[in-house]
Amino acid sequence: MKSREPGWDAKAIAKVAKEQFGGLREMFEAHGWPERGSQMMPAQQKRVKEAYGSVEAFADKFLKGEN
Repeated sequence: MKSREPGWDAKAIAKVAKEQFGGLREMFEAHGWPERGSQMMPAQQKRVKEAYGSVEAFADKFLKGEN
């Protein structure tokens, strides 16, 4: 695993949400995750890890070579 600066995981999730889904709400809707509004931010890492195994795997899937 590459060395990561603090907060890289939240930045990667935000980048994927914006570039691949159009935003955080849209990413949650596309995955069928129930949280909305202020509940999304604290739930995003948990949901990504449940669905993809890790934030790194999630970033690798969507950011091909950028991370």
